Amino acid sequence: MTTDTATTEISAIDNDDEWVVLSWLWQSYRHDLAPVVSGLPYADGRYQTRGLPVGATDDVAAYLTWRPHPNTGERAPIAFAVVDGLTGARRSIAGMWVAPAVRQDGTGMKLATTVIARHPGPWAIAFQHDNHAAGAFWRRVADAAFGAGAWREEARAVPGHPDVPPDHWIETLDTESYVPFSDRGGRAACLAQLPPVTWT
Repeated sequence: MTTDTATTEISAIDNDDEWVVLSWLWQSYRHDLAPVVSGLPYADGRYQTRGLPVGATDDVAAYLTWRPHPNTGERAPIAFAVVDGLTGARRSIAGMWVAPAVRQDGTGMKLATTVIARHPGPWAIAFQHDNHAAGAFWRRVADAAFGAGAWREEARAVPGHPDVPPDHWIETLDTESYVPFSDRGGRAACLAQLPPVTWT
């Protein structure tokens, strides 16, 4: 079995075991960001976990992308995305990571556009000034998900860090209101209506 022909699935995290999987993958995400943000592991050997959700809330949804492992055939995670702001004025990507081995096969674009489509309404996506790969990626995502000319990008100072370059923010131009989970029968009911997305 190869990663070129294996079926890939995107699904919402809906059990404690998958939240644990996310917490492990979060370390890979922070490791990849470390050169950009000058990050170092803490005393316990782990990178910081700020922004990592510990479970489901009405304000947060998280997704894992799965593919059979090429060595074992077992269902294994290859990417994640965390969305927050679901009860606020704008949805946002709190964190997203794709395994390096699949970063050129469209997995990241599929995950990002799928997650955005599942949470309609105004969006804001931030990335660091020096993270050039992320900037190019999120601009492509914005065109695909929102439409060319339907979003803007601006640089904003990082609060409390006047010595670092500003972050870049992509925001949709629409102001359509969003109906939160709590007004649609609750989080579980809403996510149950969103079946996994699969492709080969």
